[in-house]
Amino acid sequence: MKDLQRVWKEFEANEVSHSVAHYLLAIWDSTHDEQAPRAADIARRLDVSRAAVSLQLRALKDNGLVDVGKDHRLRLSGEGRELVNRILSKRRIIQSFLVEILGVDEDIAEADACKIEHLISGETGASLARFISFARYQEERLAPLIQEFHRLTIDCTPGLSCEFCERDCVLHEN
Repeated sequence: MKDLQRVWKEFEANEVSHSVAHYLLAIWDSTHDEQAPRAADIARRLDVSRAAVSLQLRALKDNGLVDVGKDHRLRLSGEGRELVNRILSKRRIIQSFLVEILGVDEDIAEADACKIEHLISGETGASLARFISFARYQEERLAPLIQEFHRLTIDCTPGLSCEFCERDCVLHEN
């Protein structure tokens, strides 16, 4: 039980929340699309109120992730850019793993990678990247195994348990 408490507390101590990640990415995306955005541009892009953007920008600014110029344009600080690069790197790694190794549909993999990107550690991200690189390097040898994995089906009857499911099957909707 103590391990679960530790993990729960670590979850709350992630580098950034999902919301913060999206604000930073919206600023980063907008900067590449056009000139540096204003708060109103971010509100439109994320489909949130200007008040919500104002509150989040204050926190981002206080944490040294965003600078607001005299022209009210938003720019990522050096630390903000580094954080965005880490988030995007983890997103690409997770998406590649889901698509290339697990055979998940691209759209689902993109959405899932977005949900996971800010939650995994750098160590897990690096391990996934090494595994993907290994799989690509050993493609000739691993391709048949990965294809066999994709053909594998699990005969799972609702209500029965297996080695993964303790109470209810994770593969069947309740």
